[in-house]
Amino acid sequence: MTASGPLERLQSLHAATADDPRLAPIACRPIALGWATVELDRAAVELGAALDLPAARFVEVDPTPALGARCRIARGVLPTGMTLVLLEPNTEGRLAASLARHGEGPAAVWLAVGDLPAALAGLRSAGLATSVERPGPLGAELLLLDGPIDGPHRLVVERPGTIRA
Repeated sequence: MTASGPLERLQSLHAATADDPRLAPIACRPIALGWATVELDRAAVELGAALDLPAARFVEVDPTPALGARCRIARGVLPTGMTLVLLEPNTEGRLAASLARHGEGPAAVWLAVGDLPAALAGLRSAGLATSVERPGPLGAELLLLDGPIDGPHRLVVERPGTIRA
């Protein structure tokens, strides 16, 4: 794994999300990118090495039931200052579908908003369906249900001040 390969793939996911005009009404910004893997320990070592991060930077956090995944995060480690989330399936859910269809790699982006209930109303007015609010690795989250079950997945969370590790 080379540094430019994973980083370029993560940046591509970030760019695809930033360009969606349907998200304009909720004034969101990407704060974390998720990397799908079948094994958290190996991914922390390999992806960490490719990005010049020690594996110990990835800490276990709450799972994301919306994606059906266990999670480890490394805060603020991407060049844009975003957090990197490692995702390993713990159910036969959306993340498992992502891995089956696309293999290991970028699979999710978390978008921060100032007010989650207001964002939910804005998303609905823009015609975007969401999951119910559930706890996740970065706090309470909503999954946007406008894409294929195998991703890429977009989740909305309240501003970074509510993120816990």
